[in-house]
Amino acid sequence: MIPLEFSTIFQTEIVLIFLFAGIVKGLIGLGVPMITLSLMSLFQPVPSAVVITLLPSFLTNVWQAFKGGKFVILLKKLWVLILMVPPGIWVGTYFLDKFDPPFFSVILGVLLLIFASLSLGGFTVQVPKGKENPWGFFVGIFGGVMLGMTGIFSVPSIFYIYGLGLNRDELVQALGIVLNTVTVFLAIALYQMEILYEKQLLLSIGAFFGTACGMLIGQQIRQYVSEGLFRKIFLCFLMVLGTYIVTNALNDLEVLTFSISK
Repeated sequence: MIPLEFSTIFQTEIVLIFLFAGIVKGLIGLGVPMITLSLMSLFQPVPSAVVITLLPSFLTNVWQAFKGGKFVILLKKLWVLILMVPPGIWVGTYFLDKFDPPFFSVILGVLLLIFASLSLGGFTVQVPKGKENPWGFFVGIFGGVMLGMTGIFSVPSIFYIYGLGLNRDELVQALGIVLNTVTVFLAIALYQMEILYEKQLLLSIGAFFGTACGMLIGQQIRQYVSEGLFRKIFLCFLMVLGTYIVTNALNDLEVLTFSISK
């Protein structure tokens, strides 16, 4: 049993990283894992960083999912997608040792870059009204397969959510609902791998404090951002996310000789 001291829960650098990540999440609805894992990898082993990220990701996604007053309306559009993720993950993990996951990660990252670039240029993706669930079926299956094979759930799930024609607050709430699915399955996987270390879980409490404070700041900023500017910020972040995914995947394929994570 680790003695409870201030330093076992609050580490300045971790709290500040999660504060920044929380601001981004409060503003656009996503970004905590990418920001925190890439920065914490400078001084934490990746498995430890993942465990620290777990609690802030889950609790802020729950908060995000229920804040906005449209939970039931959005769930009606998203429930089929969420339901199809588990069988998709099962298929993806089955093929995990039969294909090269970094290769698929490169493709997913490039798709994010293309989608964001085209959308910034005026291209629009629109899910037909009344067809949300049929589309959600295929998106959930494909997203689950990619999550099982690569650990990435962004493609095509974000394309689908973006194409629902939601306003900025609805989009953020919808992301919270869907991303909770990923966090729960990540927690199950970490538990099965027996890497939910007590020290990192304690640090996760301090990390949540930083994330929650950041989210409050980000949510306030969002209220002063127009719909058009919000979408530009959101799409620019998708370009950063796509670049991050491609860079890490190319490094795993030994195409690049440097790494932004250990």
